[in-house]
Amino acid sequence: MDFKEILERLSFSEDLAPEDAESAMNQIMSGQVSNEQVAGFLTAMRMKGETHQELTAFVRVMRERSEKVNVDTKGAIDLVGTGGDKSGTFNISTISSFVVAGASVPVIKHNNRSASSKCGSADVLEQLGAKIELNAKKVERVFNQVGIAFMFAPMFHPAMKYVMPARRALGFRTFFNILGPMSNPAGVQRYVIGAFSKEVAEKMAHILANLHTEFAYTFNSHDGLDELSLTSRADVFELKDSVLSMPILFDPESLDFPRRAMADLVGGDPKDNALIFDNVLNNNATEAQRDIILLNSAFGIQASGKVSSLGEAKILAEESLESGKAREIFDNFVEATRNV
Repeated sequence: MDFKEILERLSFSEDLAPEDAESAMNQIMSGQVSNEQVAGFLTAMRMKGETHQELTAFVRVMRERSEKVNVDTKGAIDLVGTGGDKSGTFNISTISSFVVAGASVPVIKHNNRSASSKCGSADVLEQLGAKIELNAKKVERVFNQVGIAFMFAPMFHPAMKYVMPARRALGFRTFFNILGPMSNPAGVQRYVIGAFSKEVAEKMAHILANLHTEFAYTFNSHDGLDELSLTSRADVFELKDSVLSMPILFDPESLDFPRRAMADLVGGDPKDNALIFDNVLNNNATEAQRDIILLNSAFGIQASGKVSSLGEAKILAEESLESGKAREIFDNFVEATRNV
């Protein structure tokens, strides 16, 4: 379908059929569409409201156009947040990824620099000495050596260059904010994704179901965090064997984690967050910092299929951290990224 015709339909708030949504995305990501048209498309989609079918088509295109990482992803997870919660917490999902890897769960994480906070995954890993701008072959080598790897999103989604000028000009959140976490270039089939709202968490769960994902947790905490929080309950969606659960009301106290204040979870710039990162892995963190890492790590371990309950997963997370295995995995990861 001609792109002008697509824009015309969206101007009347008409939903796009999956094939038309896929065509629109392919035209955008092959550079066939002007910046003005891209901006119009993003604005019209936001005003209309994106359907699960449209977003599923968009994710398919992003996956197809990504630079592929060819590794064995059996039992591997991606643990990631959408960002955009404006909370200022430290890098919870990133630290948790290394605790999960320390429990012998493969992790292949896909993320970026910060867009809405002081310090994103890429920022803190660089601060701690890791080399993040690795191509697919180098990521494969790191993953095969260590059991965990980091894919720096701009290296794997070159077609995004056709979208960024319009996104910057618009300045508001668009559907691309939720596509990234589901566009893992390694084809991971097990996800733990925190979202900035319950509605987005539910939408992402439906998209992952449409994409025949093996297992996923998507969630949003009632305090607004795109992580599992210690300050409040969370709405959790579980996708298993293509069956999506109703929202589960999860309380951290059910795993014997005491409630904490949001102030106990706040981070800062890359230097501040790197210090917290080191303190957690060295078992020198505050109880609140340690507990929120164990909580999110437990969900990551359970999502891998390694254990059958969150209680068992919590025990493995504690062992990973207290034994120094998570620290060892992180040090090996940094060394491997520098060597390749």
